[in-house]
Amino acid sequence: MRRLLTASLASACLALCSAQASADTLQLNSYTYGSDEISVHISGGNTPDFSYSGGAGEFQGTLNGKAFNTYCLDLYQEFNWNTTYTDYAVTALPTQVSHDLGLLVTKYRSSVDSADTTAAFQLAAWEIMYETPGTAYSLNSGAFTENGSSTAAHDLAQQWLGNLGTVSDVNVSLLASPDHQDFLVTAPVPEPSTYAMLVAGLGLLGWAGRRKKHAA
Repeated sequence: MRRLLTASLASACLALCSAQASADTLQLNSYTYGSDEISVHISGGNTPDFSYSGGAGEFQGTLNGKAFNTYCLDLYQEFNWNTTYTDYAVTALPTQVSHDLGLLVTKYRSSVDSADTTAAFQLAAWEIMYETPGTAYSLNSGAFTENGSSTAAHDLAQQWLGNLGTVSDVNVSLLASPDHQDFLVTAPVPEPSTYAMLVAGLGLLGWAGRRKKHAA
């Protein structure tokens, strides 16, 4: 029984590592709810100056063959609709950025159902992504600003940023490519019991490795 359990845990860990190491296949086809025209600018902070004017909103497509909805987290690179990319991988975001994006997703993503709300969510995500750490979130000042024609999206994004709440039920990471635009990817926060099982499993793997070493 112990040998079977150890083998099962080893297989699970190997599968997880393999999944993380392999490239993800992404294709995006359209906006989910349409988009609003916005105009944003990045200056100062930790990134080069940059301006963008155009559509903003949630994208829909597939990730590894499964339905996938996401938002842009990278204004410096581009992608094309209906093009299959095979060079993506999930990577970690800075802790504070991941935390605040998690708050935004938890509290407001379920409210997205129109061009205005989806553009507002995109603006809020960019503000969190590009604003200088430790600075109050404002679309009117700071490293990231927005001065487009979509007043409804601008005002709603600012309202959300001012009331992110304190509870996040998702982990937010970056679906990143070296040559194409990066996107938001979320996963549910594991239950405490899941963490306990993982720790126990890693402990058993370490114990099994030590026994094998001593036996040799």
